[in-house]
Amino acid sequence: MSVRKIARTVQAARRDAGVAREAASDPRFRAGLQKDRRGTLRRFDTVEQALQDRAKAERAKAKKKR
Repeated sequence: MSVRKIARTVQAARRDAGVAREAASDPRFRAGLQKDRRGTLRRFDTVEQALQDRAKAERAKAKKKR
C-alpha cells in the first residue's frame, strides 16, 4: 500500500471516531441509549427487583427532604 492510502485510511478512521464521540456525548442520544438499555435489562427478574428497590429508596429519600 502506498503511504497516501494509509494516510487517507487513518484520516477517515480519525474522522469517524470524532463523529462517534460527538454523537455519544449528545444528551438525546445518551438518554435514548439509557432507555433502551433499561428496557432490555427489565426482561430479567432480578434486574426488575433491583430497579423497584432503587425507586423505593429514591421515593423514601424524596419524602425525607420535604
